[in-house]
Amino acid sequence: MKIRFVDLAAQNLEISERVAFEMESVHSATSYVGGHQVESFEREFAEFLSVKRVIAVANGTDALRIALLALGVGPGDEVVTVPMTFIATAASIVQTGARPKFVDIDPATGNMSIPALRSFLESLPRTERRAVRAIVPVHLYGLPAPIVELKEIAAEFNLKLVEDACQAHGARIRTGNQMVMAGTVGDVGCFSFYPGKNLGAWGDGGAVATNDEELAQRISLLSNHGRLSHYAHEICGYNSRLDSIQAAVLRAKLEKLDEWNERRRVIAAAYRELLSPLDAQPILEPGDVQSCYHLFVIRSARRDAIRNALLQKEIECGIHYPVPLHLQPALAYLGYRAGDFPASETLADTTLSLPMHPHLDGQEILRTVQTVATVLTQANEPLVGQRRNASPAVGSASSDA
Repeated sequence: MKIRFVDLAAQNLEISERVAFEMESVHSATSYVGGHQVESFEREFAEFLSVKRVIAVANGTDALRIALLALGVGPGDEVVTVPMTFIATAASIVQTGARPKFVDIDPATGNMSIPALRSFLESLPRTERRAVRAIVPVHLYGLPAPIVELKEIAAEFNLKLVEDACQAHGARIRTGNQMVMAGTVGDVGCFSFYPGKNLGAWGDGGAVATNDEELAQRISLLSNHGRLSHYAHEICGYNSRLDSIQAAVLRAKLEKLDEWNERRRVIAAAYRELLSPLDAQPILEPGDVQSCYHLFVIRSARRDAIRNALLQKEIECGIHYPVPLHLQPALAYLGYRAGDFPASETLADTTLSLPMHPHLDGQEILRTVQTVATVLTQANEPLVGQRRNASPAVGSASSDA
């Protein structure tokens, strides 16, 4: 039988009664944009994250773009991020009129490299450094970036810190003696509720989280036509609103998120134990963070052979992401070349995402690992193919922002 990369049908069965109840209230009120469901979700997600404000928007890309605009980023500015992520991270920067600047990743975690960031900032002449306005680290695969250190660097260089937490719903970071949620340490945290996310809607959705009330007000204005009241508009904002049906689904799923994330961690631990004798290295989870395992990613020079074997056994898998952003045609104008970010390029060439969702059972995990082991114990298997010839990822719905 097929092993699903993401099993949304199983999720929906768990929440069906709660969603049906909330949908009835949506239809009874005929309030399909904004209203009670959206306000309740914003409040409940803020409580989940332990932040003062959550502003719901239309999607994760809008969350990033509007957060940057609210922080004053615009034409002539530069924003530092990583090339190993989904296109939305860089696209949101471009859409403000600013220019993305890339720094490489830590090869063990896939997240922004602290030495690479510091080296980049310190190498800039003072006149060029003034153009850099913000840092956008990505909590890749649901694994938190080193956000405490990044916050220190942001403060040192007087930069805004925007967390791309679009894959990190419920991931945690140690700060001092406590664990806090990813997306709550920087000036703002941005989330996507694309269906395949750990907290996914039945369509598009997104949110911005912040503890800054003034910033929250600017985000709210930008996301809803600059509206002060129904026909009073302070600025020309955008139409980026979460609809009530998506909010109802998200409220139901939010009640299950901690349970589902804990199940993902149990599955990840099983994968790690079973894979430990094999030459297939999982992404490292440092001791000061707790991943929510949006994806479970392994690295192998025989990635393509493993992928083909899994697909032949009807085990869905994915490649996230086969082409780093600095080599994407859409960003060619930035002038980067192959070899500029070797850690990102190596990760793109060698990573494979195994099935990961809270409804995987032990036999499915074992069957997946046995298939990986079959490839890695065979002689004369071809090594990974060329990056530019990589085919689209199976199950890639989980990666869109």
